[in-house]
Amino acid sequence: MSQPGIDVARIAADDDALAAFVENSVAGMAHHAGTCRMGRHDDPDAVTDPQGRVYGVTGLRVVDASLMPWVPRGNTNLPTLMLAEKIAAAMLANG
Repeated sequence: MSQPGIDVARIAADDDALAAFVENSVAGMAHHAGTCRMGRHDDPDAVTDPQGRVYGVTGLRVVDASLMPWVPRGNTNLPTLMLAEKIAAAMLANG
């Protein structure tokens, strides 16, 4: 993030200035994701397969931002829509 009047080279060379810049520039976000991670069956952190099927629970799928293995840098709306469209298409194709 570039801010007017910020000398990036000076901040990068000064640990205290860098820490202050990060502390004043970084904020949390309200778009929670990654709480129900999608992954391979042998991944101990994975909760669902690539089709959103919950491991160990027959008939249950998750199709929202919680499938993302980490929080994306941008807004979660479009990636969540993409996940839902992709999983819905697979569900319809497989009956």
